[in-house]
Amino acid sequence: MLKKILFIFLLILLSFLIVYFFLFNDSYKKSLQARVYFGLGEYDKAYMLSNEAYLKDPYNRMALTILNASKASLKYKKYIKDAKKYLIQIKKISGKKSITPSELAKIKLICEVMTGQYEKLKPIVISDGDLVENSTKEYKKFKKIYEELFKK
Repeated sequence: MLKKILFIFLLILLSFLIVYFFLFNDSYKKSLQARVYFGLGEYDKAYMLSNEAYLKDPYNRMALTILNASKASLKYKKYIKDAKKYLIQIKKISGKKSITPSELAKIKLICEVMTGQYEKLKPIVISDGDLVENSTKEYKKFKKIYEELFKK
């Protein structure tokens, strides 16, 4: 009975020390905040906080993990944003009655650049599935345009 009480006491003490460490160690506090922001999809804030946490304590693995995941997610967001912008340009060009050779070359270049950028994106385990899925959809649009116009 005494061993059981002592074990429970030590377990509670250890739990308290762990919670105390996470709440009052600034590096881990910031990395926990970064994890929350990452979960909410606010990758800019998550990147900033995890970078601060990692700079304070380079052994903080949570900060490094969130830092890398945020960096990857920001790349995906940028790819999707660029893809939408370039698809609007392609629609404007294709909406004309006649397309000049320079405009056709511009479309080809845009498609090649966007497919090349997609191939450089590397998803990591905790990447947001929606970001990866949306970027894949955008990639397929560029690939389809390229194949329809230039792979005859």
